[in-house]
Amino acid sequence: MKTLRYYASVAVMFTKLSIQSELEYPFMLIGHVLANSIQWVIGFATIKFVVDQFGTIGGWGYESLAFLYGMSVLSHGLAVVFFIQTWYMSYMVIEGEFDRYLLRPMNLIFQFLFQDFNLIGFTDMIPGLMVFVYGCMKVRLTVNLTNILLILCTLAGGTLIRGAVWMFCGTMSFWTKSTANFTDMVGELFERVSMYPITIYPKWAQILFTFLLPLAWITFWPVKDMLGLADSVIPVPMAVITLAVGLLMFSASCAFFRVGMGNYESAGS
Repeated sequence: MKTLRYYASVAVMFTKLSIQSELEYPFMLIGHVLANSIQWVIGFATIKFVVDQFGTIGGWGYESLAFLYGMSVLSHGLAVVFFIQTWYMSYMVIEGEFDRYLLRPMNLIFQFLFQDFNLIGFTDMIPGLMVFVYGCMKVRLTVNLTNILLILCTLAGGTLIRGAVWMFCGTMSFWTKSTANFTDMVGELFERVSMYPITIYPKWAQILFTFLLPLAWITFWPVKDMLGLADSVIPVPMAVITLAVGLLMFSASCAFFRVGMGNYESAGS
């Protein structure tokens, strides 16, 4: 318990310092709020225009798409809050930033994950929450404990899946030194797979994103289950499976991170 309290206090201190440093530039925070709100609102408006023209997207109507889109943006925002440091692992490897972590008598992964609490990530969640609440009203989702727990499981699992994939990409920099293009490609995949029903893709892509690179579990399968659109005979709610997939993938990414640290060369001379 003493060790847990110590790590908890360090995590709180890291978070406090990160928030204080970001609040040094309040106009930058305001700029992010405006820019991110415009970005996600335009994205959602584009879906509305497409639905108005063609009726449905992959068999999903406007109301269901609003719920799916809002859930996706929320999990994206949470992932940016907690895992944005994975985007900069190439820089940290090249500059020898991991030397500091190796010298401290603390768990390496803990230090890496809690070194940067990204307050700006919440600016992604503002439009996401608005669209999500709007989607809940449109699909007439019943507000009860079961649905709240399913939503929380979906958000937690989706956030962990995103963080795990980003960590996998970042860890590759221990060998390649730069993964910027690969990370950008994964970011595009997140948007294309989590914000739209995967039924718009061919069967082979649906299988790929469900079993091999399980990005469809971020939103599609749990949302389909919550809306009563799934015909699965699996007795476990899809949201619980999403959480399990997220925990499994994140554990695997942490193990891969440890392997990558074995190849760390510091900054040299």
